[in-house]
Amino acid sequence: MRRRWFAFLVLLSGLAFAQGVRSLGMAGLVLPGPGAAHLNPGYAAYPAGVYGEESGFQLPLGLLGILLRPESNPIPILRNPQSLSDPNNPFDFLSLYDQLTHLNSFLINPASSNAFINPSTGYPEIQIHVEAGSIRVTDYQGRPLNLELGFGSPSGVGSSKALTPASLFRIPLLRENNLYLELGTYAGGFGLGLSPNAALRQALAGGSLQPNTEYAVTLNGSGQSGVSLSFGYATRLPELPVPELGRVRLYAGGRGEGFYGLAYVESNLSIGLQTDAQGQIDPNQPPIYRGNIFYTYPGNGSGFGLRADLGVVAESQGVTVGLGIRNLLGFARWSGTELAWNGSSNPTSAQAERSSFGFVPAFFLNAATKVPLETGQLILGGDLGYETHLYGHIGGEYALGPGRFRAGLGFDDGLRVGLGAGVVGPGFSLDAALTTHRAPIVGHTVFGIAMSLGLNF
Repeated sequence: MRRRWFAFLVLLSGLAFAQGVRSLGMAGLVLPGPGAAHLNPGYAAYPAGVYGEESGFQLPLGLLGILLRPESNPIPILRNPQSLSDPNNPFDFLSLYDQLTHLNSFLINPASSNAFINPSTGYPEIQIHVEAGSIRVTDYQGRPLNLELGFGSPSGVGSSKALTPASLFRIPLLRENNLYLELGTYAGGFGLGLSPNAALRQALAGGSLQPNTEYAVTLNGSGQSGVSLSFGYATRLPELPVPELGRVRLYAGGRGEGFYGLAYVESNLSIGLQTDAQGQIDPNQPPIYRGNIFYTYPGNGSGFGLRADLGVVAESQGVTVGLGIRNLLGFARWSGTELAWNGSSNPTSAQAERSSFGFVPAFFLNAATKVPLETGQLILGGDLGYETHLYGHIGGEYALGPGRFRAGLGFDDGLRVGLGAGVVGPGFSLDAALTTHRAPIVGHTVFGIAMSLGLNF
């Protein structure tokens, strides 16, 4: 069936933690304030509005992208599934996936699998050429393909331990003095990576095939969803006199989070071919499968865990700096099913567990300052974090009367650029941003437009 090899991506689709339009206009920069408390518990005690706040309801412009584009609109396919076999059908699972996972933005050039589609047949076509003791992987036109494909950052229990994704929704159950209790739902940690092993990477770079060597590509993937309950305490500490800095205002907070997991997937599966004693590959030999896929879904297993987070914030001479450490100590356990391959295409299936306990922290550091100008005011900020990978952003916002103008650069699974503008009027606010992200699988830069509308009564 046309583009069937992309269909499994849609099964992983879910809404990532939606950044506000203001943040998107600064390439994803997180400024100090209570809105950053999920990354630094100390910000739960920090005054709101010092560096402004996200305002308004984020418009799901991505729904327009799904409905208006025939390549991402699934409604005709649901009405007539047989139409997928028509080579002239424009529907593309990869375009749908890209837009579905970015519902906060109308994507101008969503990812497309056309790079892999042979127009004469309408089917994806990847060719493997083994000749003269070398190997090449190309599309149907003979153009070399980069096998270092993927999106997100695959992170299973083995790497991120008890660290759950940020909540999609948080419901306050208790807020009294410096204490708070929140119920949340999460779905995230999605990542998919395809990479060649060392032998195949060397061969693709121009090296010759070696005898009795396995050449393989490895698929790594992850994702999880569930509900969480967070209990935290944050407070302002006594001011601390520091030479040359004056009096430093301090804030500190701690949070414990427990989660109950509903669904989980973690894969580490390789598919390859073996050369013979002369360094040749028999094209008729069956592929060699190695590795495993572990998964959990309601009725098949579950997960649970606990973790502890800490954070501090310091403010002096108009500069605010915060450091948050999540998963200072954590425990996680998942039960489910494991499919394991050891050379053949037929896996063994067994009940299995994934668990972890220990200190595998995720760090988040951010800073910002306000610069008064003769006309207007400028906010400058930056952040740097490490979870399963290093990421960072720098950006700023210029306020002039009711107008807001934003820009930023970031690196988070690829280079990100942000441009934004907004207006604050009597009883309303309107914000817009030009966003970018790295296209899943194909890797080019995708541009999008995000908007939010706020009404104050």
